Amino acid sequence: MIKQHYTGSSRRAMNLIWNAAGDYTWNSPFLAFHPNSDVDEYMNMVIGLSAKWLDRERITDFFERLGQGPTLDEASSLLWLGIENCVYGKELPDRPQLERLRRERAEEFFRINGMLSEQQMSFMSIRVYDQELLRWSSVLGRKVLSVTPGARKLAKELEFSPEWNTDEVLQQMERILKNTFHKMLPDRPRVREPGKKGLLRTLAANLSSGAEKSADLLILRKGSGSGDHKRSVHISHSFAAEYVPEDLSSSRAYIEESFGPCMYTDAEMEILHRNLCTGDDASCRLWFTDESRKKNPGKEPDPHAPISGETGRQSALTKEGRKLRLDQEKQWKRNEAYYRAHLFQIRESIRNLSAQTDTIFQSYLRYGQIRAKRGKLEGAKAWRVNVLSDMNIFLADSDPEDASVSVDLLLDASQSRMNSQEMIASQALVIARSFEECHIPVRVTQFRSLRGYTILQRLKEYGEKSGEGIFRYYAGGWNRDALCLKAMGYLMEEERKKEMFQTRILLVLTDASPNDSVPLPPKEGGLFAREYEGDEPVRDAGEAVRALVSDGIYAGALFYGASSHLEQVHQIYGQQYVRVKTLGQLPDAVCELLRRSLSQAQTQHTG
Repeated sequence: MIKQHYTGSSRRAMNLIWNAAGDYTWNSPFLAFHPNSDVDEYMNMVIGLSAKWLDRERITDFFERLGQGPTLDEASSLLWLGIENCVYGKELPDRPQLERLRRERAEEFFRINGMLSEQQMSFMSIRVYDQELLRWSSVLGRKVLSVTPGARKLAKELEFSPEWNTDEVLQQMERILKNTFHKMLPDRPRVREPGKKGLLRTLAANLSSGAEKSADLLILRKGSGSGDHKRSVHISHSFAAEYVPEDLSSSRAYIEESFGPCMYTDAEMEILHRNLCTGDDASCRLWFTDESRKKNPGKEPDPHAPISGETGRQSALTKEGRKLRLDQEKQWKRNEAYYRAHLFQIRESIRNLSAQTDTIFQSYLRYGQIRAKRGKLEGAKAWRVNVLSDMNIFLADSDPEDASVSVDLLLDASQSRMNSQEMIASQALVIARSFEECHIPVRVTQFRSLRGYTILQRLKEYGEKSGEGIFRYYAGGWNRDALCLKAMGYLMEEERKKEMFQTRILLVLTDASPNDSVPLPPKEGGLFAREYEGDEPVRDAGEAVRALVSDGIYAGALFYGASSHLEQVHQIYGQQYVRVKTLGQLPDAVCELLRRSLSQAQTQHTG
């Protein structure tokens, strides 16, 4: 429920927090949303009141050190219930109307959870649900008979006293963390004294700003592409392989030579870079190409042919680009050969998935209601007209024949997918053709990162039924998931402004293992850049997904990675993922993910 989240679409939640805190300069790392993605007004007030009555820096530090993961997310949600009880009691004497707001929040809990399906309820944390049930039932004076003695004991422990100060609140939170979740809060990292400069800092600066590494090139494939040789190829970092982009112009020349010209003008790209390449991605750039209309490969180019009029580095870059183009043409032919070899199974999968998809849309959309510019006015949404310039504040009956729904399919094309290329291309083709058969427009994009650029290549445009451009899927390079997800969200939002689609679904074929050669910047007070792998990129990708959801894009993952990455896919996509191991599992997996996305969309549209 409480999410660490920064996004312009959450302005209303931030206003509630600022108002309660009495401080409009505080950038809260926490926002609260209901399961249907609506702003949780009362709990955002609680976040603001925690900043007013408790030491905000120490509370924030506690949750940052707590970290993420299914168990820790549970702990975070429960500890905020404890904070709620404490700050409610502190604020009530000065703000008597808080009692009414608290009761309304309790009624909202029962109303929203009463609308959730059995399937949605099955994905909820039972421990968190029981504690919210006990808390809000108590507020309304209701009795609860269906919880365990252990749950009742925990509920008493979460009744933080209004008399407690920050020390006592934190002590109780640590006790609950230890006794209930068997976790200890990690120690704070030692902070380097700011006065220590001299030789060590000079040496670190020289190392971290080392010369550009030309070794950051696409690596040649191994295996058959059908999922053998451990399928998921791990790319390890070493200092020699780290790429520090000092001259983006030379990188751009290589990217353009290898992947073709950008779809957008320099002025348009400058806008995208200004909006998206910020924070941990500030030293990166984006590149967009269109592969969907390129013709089938003809005569293979000779990568060793002499290049007239070029010398030195320019000649080397051009040769590298030619070699890469040759590898891509060869992979295109492999993808087509795999498709022909498995044609019967693929056609059967398309028929199966098309039938199931049509049933799903009939079930969810024919008798449902969606937000529209005319119909029955939703008074609670009227504020969106002035604040967000959003005229969709009415409810109207929907019909699958004219439902404004689009699906974007995003394919991880990094080196880790090297041994599954043909299978992934065929899977993407099955999904795209199945949805198009049901008149659901699908766009397919592959992404990778290389030499400081995150490259998004469009393989299929909306409405193209054949989708032959998908055969151009090619794996190589790194993957900076968070930047790619932010870019997709920006482009999909631009389409919404054009009123192209109202319900937007993003399905990501991924192994949930962000990994890039461009490092993260040093932490404040630190000396060294940090490798882009492990927990921090996963956390960044999770924040990007939550930003998509808060903007009305229903993002889910078709996970085809290793078992060791299951924790990571959960951190990034929550419950919105399904694991896929074989081509035969694809129809059921896609339909399950589609049901979840449409159920989430329907809940938000009618909530």
